[in-house]
Amino acid sequence: MSRQLEFALAPIVLLAALYAAATARAASPLDELIAPKPGNSACFTRVYDANHLRKNPKQAITSMAVRFSYDKEPANPPGLILGLGLAISRKGDPQPLFAQGGCGWDERVNLDTSDRRMIKEFKKDAGGGCMMSARPDVFDTLSAEEGGYLIVDRGRDANTLMLYLDDYLIMVKQPDRAKQIALDFGAADRVFLLHRAPAIDCDFVERALTR
Repeated sequence: MSRQLEFALAPIVLLAALYAAATARAASPLDELIAPKPGNSACFTRVYDANHLRKNPKQAITSMAVRFSYDKEPANPPGLILGLGLAISRKGDPQPLFAQGGCGWDERVNLDTSDRRMIKEFKKDAGGGCMMSARPDVFDTLSAEEGGYLIVDRGRDANTLMLYLDDYLIMVKQPDRAKQIALDFGAADRVFLLHRAPAIDCDFVERALTR
């Protein structure tokens, strides 16, 4: 099987894993970040100061916020689905960008069909795989088009989140949410350590993706 086809099949495999996680979930390290109960949410943020950015001049992302939320999945049997809202700010751009997706724990989330690592910066096989939507639910008609994917994992404790980006995501800006923006990420914008924050710090993410 060609490398291109393997990467094309990876989102399909991840979607199947997300559906399985929603309908028959088991305990996972993500439970330490957010308890799996309907209506629960958790916020993780990171703002990089000028000193950090000066030491890492190739890093374009200046801040990031992640909002997790659990909702009931109208499946048979019913289950829970873990949603993720993502906001990033970048150098030279005063407006944040947003994306959303669904996440689920998968023991093979970082392996392609030939058992090769998909996101090389993530050194494990198992993790929280998040399939991002090309059109967040601010739109009247949702698109099934893949918007990219990312991996999340618990950090050194329950108050830290590790986020691993693939090489691109489809995102939007709140003032013109009908316009899809394809972002390519360089090597300096792939791995992020975020810290638990008050829910209010992620309110802007929820507003951007649901209103």
